[in-house]
Amino acid sequence: MLGFIRNAIILSAIALALLMLTLSWAPYGLKPRLWQLNELLAQDQAVAEYPYDFRVLTFLNGVATVTSPRASTVEESRYLGWIDPTLGNGDASAQAQSLRTARERLSYTELYVLQLLLSQSDVDSVVWALDRAWFNRHGVKLPPQAEPGLPRG
Repeated sequence: MLGFIRNAIILSAIALALLMLTLSWAPYGLKPRLWQLNELLAQDQAVAEYPYDFRVLTFLNGVATVTSPRASTVEESRYLGWIDPTLGNGDASAQAQSLRTARERLSYTELYVLQLLLSQSDVDSVVWALDRAWFNRHGVKLPPQAEPGLPRG
């Protein structure tokens, strides 16, 4: 009986060692896919150069939820001004032009992030989520989110 237990322990240890070796050689290693997608965004030059940090919040069943500073409840010039502090400089015409340029740059960067994530074989779609923590750091209190399935009141 003791020989059987000893053999079972030895075989279990060998199986565990083989499992650990196999996992360490896996293409994604032991990192969660969420971390890998965030590293992909951080290592891309075009995304890294943009002043706002796009982040993947969740990755579930092929759907990546990514942060965005776009908010319908906050003036566009306000959140774009946090991203690019030079927006308020110059006369009204120059401000309008710089706001338009900042808006286009944000749109281009969001599309680029979308394409970058969708180029991954396991990412089927991307959902944008308002970056409430980012707004909170800038002193903006956003209205509470409605619960899924409940009417807004």
